[in-house]
Amino acid sequence: MRKKKSLAQTPRLERELIEPVTRYLRSIGCHVVVPEVRFFDRGIDIYAVKQARPRITFAVELKLTKWQRAIQQAAIYQLCADYSFVALPKKSALSLDLHRFRTCGVGLLSVAPDGTVGCVLDAAKSTEKRSHYAKAMTTSAERESLHA
Repeated sequence: MRKKKSLAQTPRLERELIEPVTRYLRSIGCHVVVPEVRFFDRGIDIYAVKQARPRITFAVELKLTKWQRAIQQAAIYQLCADYSFVALPKKSALSLDLHRFRTCGVGLLSVAPDGTVGCVLDAAKSTEKRSHYAKAMTTSAERESLHA
């Protein structure tokens, strides 16, 4: 039996958040989870697709600090995703005032040192999503997922 990888301490690199957040997205039913998908001149840290009718899409911005910048980025990703989140180390996530997240409709995920991920704040369904962006992103993510 494979032992679940533990972060053992607070992550020091954003990429250390990828595996736990990917596991979390798969646990909520996402069949496609792709790191670093291009959206114009930006890279969405994780883009995920949940097979439903219609499909449900998620964009996640990973940050260790600079959560204000993360909210701005996640808000932009509402153009191509149904739900947009920021993922932070648990210690940081639990110390924030959630008002700005709520105002922007951006959700907040916390990543504990043991790799467990919790949803501190659900994201609001995007009212800014543009179908042509979402379709292009979903197609790109599904294509990348096949080649991974």
